[in-house]
Amino acid sequence: YRLFIYLFIYFFADKGSKLCSDKHSTVSYSEEIVTNPEICLTAGVVNDNSSNKLHRESMSNMIKGFVSKRRNRYKGDGFNLDLTYITDHIIAMGFPASNIEGVYRNNIDDVVRFLETKHKNHYKIYNLCSERSYDASKFHNRVEIFPFDDHNPPKIELIKPFCTNVQEWLKSHEDNVAAVHCKAGKGRTGTMICCYLLHTGDFSNAEEALNYYGNKRTQDRKGVTIPSQLRYVHYYAQIVQERLTYKPETLYIRKIKLEPPPYFAGGQGSVCFAISQQNLKETDGKCCQQCVKLHKSDVYEVRRGSVFIIDLLVCTPISGDVKVEFYNKKLTKEKQFQFWVNTFFIVKDCQDPNNTGDLELVLKKRELDIVNKKDKQNKVFAEDFKVTVIFRRVPQQTKTWMATPPKQPPAKQSHTGEPLNTTPSESSEADTTEDDTADDEDEWDSVLELDNVDPRAFGYRLLSESDLTFQLTSTST
Repeated sequence: YRLFIYLFIYFFADKGSKLCSDKHSTVSYSEEIVTNPEICLTAGVVNDNSSNKLHRESMSNMIKGFVSKRRNRYKGDGFNLDLTYITDHIIAMGFPASNIEGVYRNNIDDVVRFLETKHKNHYKIYNLCSERSYDASKFHNRVEIFPFDDHNPPKIELIKPFCTNVQEWLKSHEDNVAAVHCKAGKGRTGTMICCYLLHTGDFSNAEEALNYYGNKRTQDRKGVTIPSQLRYVHYYAQIVQERLTYKPETLYIRKIKLEPPPYFAGGQGSVCFAISQQNLKETDGKCCQQCVKLHKSDVYEVRRGSVFIIDLLVCTPISGDVKVEFYNKKLTKEKQFQFWVNTFFIVKDCQDPNNTGDLELVLKKRELDIVNKKDKQNKVFAEDFKVTVIFRRVPQQTKTWMATPPKQPPAKQSHTGEPLNTTPSESSEADTTEDDTADDEDEWDSVLELDNVDPRAFGYRLLSESDLTFQLTSTST
């Protein structure tokens, strides 16, 4: 609402029109609107071109300050940019925009002017946005792209190439700087810069790097705040500190527990979830990330109780970077929370409390994306809410993955694990997600050769231990 008012005044300022009935009003934008944006409609506009230009510039800077919130800005030498020096050679900044977006974000021409003035011939841009780009020729084509989606972490394989590229650029000349940006220049930018600071050994652990970045980039020390992005900084810290050789493990999810169950108005509600995997896709000779949805659940009724357990009747092999999203199913689906994890670190870090081969991952409320900010008053999820995910390795004893596809979709389950009556129309509706581009697999062979087919793209019914033992024995003989 406030941004709309600011933009309205900005674009009508040059018309010399009055915004109120008080013809004598000559209130300053920079003073009156900042203290109370609502009364900006009482601000008069002067007709003088030079004064009008100053007012427009002041208004533009005020709008940009409003949009950048508590991020530290570079102010001086005729510049006012959403840009911060994290180190003498690493810059974090907002997206260099054009047209109307350039009014409330960094204008690309101002960014070019800044870099040409301060670091002529010695700067390189690192664009982390998967959703947008710009004319790289404005920066003499010194633009590297390491794209991943907003509010999400990067694919783990993307981090080291980014760090290596930045390191090589900075080593090539002592005056070189790297300007890293996403859209806001905070979350994704901070994730990659913190990984770089770990990569170069400037900091010995993830917390130190994250705290340093937060202090430099923001006024409230809140740099990287999305739990999954924080998790991936810690992942990369382990790779660097323990000199790990990353190799994704193939797992499947056996069970998901929500405890205590979410509270819905009326005492009960319905949830569904989706499991996705981050893959690399080559486009125009460049590798880009692609989030592929592997499994869409049915709808589960949630009632009051101490724990809500979902036993997955379908075995979906997952590998590498995996996202689990939970939705509240009402008239439309509303995402409640999500989290990203990597199977390599699940195998490395998770415990097997019952010595059954199960790997148990427990995530507290503050470690879940969206709900950590959306439900601060604990209205839907209790303060001690946690998600427990039980993983198990995909059998590696044989070359062939044996599985029997489900002939009927799994029925809805209550919090007690008992199936609920459902109609075909309900089941069809429950399968709808916000991403309907992925086609459902209706038919497949019961035996898939791993040399020819990637089984991760399919779902399988979970075999009993006796059935699995029999099939493995039959195959080996």
